[in-house]
Amino acid sequence: MGLPTNQISCLLTLINQAARTLETGYNKDDGVVPSLDQIEPHGLDGKLSAPDMQEAIQILEGACAQLCATLARPNHTLVNKFFLTALEPSSLHVALMFNIPDILQETPSGMHVNEIAQRCGTEPSKLARILRLLSAKHCFREVEKDVFANNRLSVQLLASNPLRSLGLHMTGDTTAGATKLAETFADPEWGPSFVPAHSPWNKYTGQPLAMFDYWASNPDMHKRGERFGIGMIGWGTAVEAATVVHAYPWKDLAPDATVCDLGGGVGTMAIQLARAHPSLRLKLQDLPHRMVQAETVVWPTQCPEAIRENRVEFKAVDFFIESPIAGCDVYYLKNVLHAFPTAECLTILKGVRKVMKPESRVLIHEYTLQTAPTSSQQTTAAQLRTAPAPLLSNYGEGRIRQYHLDVSLMVHVNGRERTLDEYIQLGEQAGLRFIKVWEFGDLSGVEFCVEEN
Repeated sequence: MGLPTNQISCLLTLINQAARTLETGYNKDDGVVPSLDQIEPHGLDGKLSAPDMQEAIQILEGACAQLCATLARPNHTLVNKFFLTALEPSSLHVALMFNIPDILQETPSGMHVNEIAQRCGTEPSKLARILRLLSAKHCFREVEKDVFANNRLSVQLLASNPLRSLGLHMTGDTTAGATKLAETFADPEWGPSFVPAHSPWNKYTGQPLAMFDYWASNPDMHKRGERFGIGMIGWGTAVEAATVVHAYPWKDLAPDATVCDLGGGVGTMAIQLARAHPSLRLKLQDLPHRMVQAETVVWPTQCPEAIRENRVEFKAVDFFIESPIAGCDVYYLKNVLHAFPTAECLTILKGVRKVMKPESRVLIHEYTLQTAPTSSQQTTAAQLRTAPAPLLSNYGEGRIRQYHLDVSLMVHVNGRERTLDEYIQLGEQAGLRFIKVWEFGDLSGVEFCVEEN
């Protein structure tokens, strides 16, 4: 079957419109679109994206990738976009491990690779080849032959930025574990298993414990767990998880409404809720060591007014054996369920269901995987925003992070992201009724209420 004659024109139109939307957004803020060579932040870099800019970048990335895949020879695309890209995370890992962004920041105009290598204690010609590959991907820039400098992307990887910790994790544990995906699939015991310790990461490391359990029980690995926690702050910033603070109608809740942030760690999202909606009463619940850290270290420095005004309560919980605080208006679970198999998810949700009042809500804040629709999905899938034609309905490359994270969870702990239908089924089995799926930028929110008997 040939390509419809207008599809290329349609893709070009989408690219042009999306680029203009983004250009206008930048110009409205600082009056200029930032250059890739720039290392000072743009005014928009620290703000949540406007909805039209969020969608524009999804369309732009999806349409550009689809146009290239359409027009280039298929063997060209496979080699460039699938085979060779496996080298990129390992190359970036070199730059992160040797703190090259911080070294280059000392000389913004550029530093010769001989000096960089001397500072790193490594061989200069090999390092130059790594930095040249990364520069060709617009992370770092080669000012002149063998002279490298930071740019708009690489400056995000300074040691002071939580994104560096995320990068070390993704280019380290994730990349290494992913090399054992096929071997894990082929294992007659592990292949069909969803046990967290039957993951590709376990296959790679040879550890009998699930990744997070191993980090927690091994003192030598505590720093790895801390680094992961910092990295998740960087991840949340990159995916604009804080969109939920403004996109969900918290302000419509009754005065002094209670929100239980269940499994919320030290309360990164709860802190943002406390700042944006001071009328809310927050209940932060996680394992004991997280609650101690939250109550004694994090909140006294980042949100002391909430403690002073008695707007936050810290209470440890093991949600596999006990229910959360009873009678809250909203039970908020961010990136909790995707780490566990179905049986454990049901245990968590049933525990919540037991303590809900009739008007309580459950808000699950994670990715909602978009798939090609089937007849069984027609009633619910239509509630997820789809891309304009001729893009793939899920935006393709424009929303690729959901599929990357889905496989990453499989690599780490045998976890998974879920489709809307799968979330709805979980809710029904736990005695919850689906209300709505929310668009929170890159992520989604699936809202439930009590199922009436």
